[in-house]
Amino acid sequence: MKRKPTINKDFTSVEELQIRIKKLEQDVKVLNKLYFINDIYHDVSITESCKKLGITRVTGHNWLNQWNEGGFDSLGRKSGSGGQSKLTPEQKEELSEIIIENEIYSSKQVLELIKEKFNVEYSIRQVERILRDLKFGYGKPYTIYSKMPEDAEESLKKNFKE
Repeated sequence: MKRKPTINKDFTSVEELQIRIKKLEQDVKVLNKLYFINDIYHDVSITESCKKLGITRVTGHNWLNQWNEGGFDSLGRKSGSGGQSKLTPEQKEELSEIIIENEIYSSKQVLELIKEKFNVEYSIRQVERILRDLKFGYGKPYTIYSKMPEDAEESLKKNFKE
């Protein structure tokens, strides 16, 4: 039987670890672009350099164009390159107020609200991201057993004290 390995979690949180991984992945992408540019400086053909790095020729030409337009600075990820939100900041603020006023508790209800109020379609996953950005937490819903006695909480507390 295999034993589960132990890990010292005192050094960093999972969130910080994921942020560092994402940053290093970006650094590797920039490093690959620099390898490509270095090959071009050394008269290696675009096709040969692309094969070596495992990229398409179109990607190679895009990297070369980026380099020709701005050098080192143009090879990194552009800020704000994630795409434009379908909801404006004002609409998101209004959505937040509606959620609080109407005590909406599920992502599915928010999804329907966005569709009705703002005529915008999102996936349920994207609605969860929007809710997280608006500082709304969420918890997993739990089922209530139908045959549970009405005073179950009191009897649990009573039994726990004994």
